[in-house]
Amino acid sequence: MELLLGVIVGAIIVWIAPNLTGKVLRPAAKGVIKGSVVAYKAASEAASEAYESVGDMVSEAKSEMKEKPKTDAVPAARRSRRK
Repeated sequence: MELLLGVIVGAIIVWIAPNLTGKVLRPAAKGVIKGSVVAYKAASEAASEAYESVGDMVSEAKSEMKEKPKTDAVPAARRSRRK
C-alpha cells in the first residue's frame, strides 16, 4: 500500500511540476557528469605518467644488462692462495 501511494505521489509531482524537476535534476546530472570527466582526466594522466615511468625503468634495466659485468680486482689465482 505504501509503495502504491509513493508511486502515485511521485507521478503527481512529476505531472504538476515538470519544470521544477527539470531545474533540479538537470544541474545535478551535469554536476555528476563534470565530476566524472575530471576524474577520468586525472586517472588518465596518472596512468600515462606511470606508463612512462615503467618504460624508463625497463630502458635502464636493459642498458645495465648490456654493460660488461665488472670483474674482481683480485685475480682468481690470488683468491685461492688466501684461503
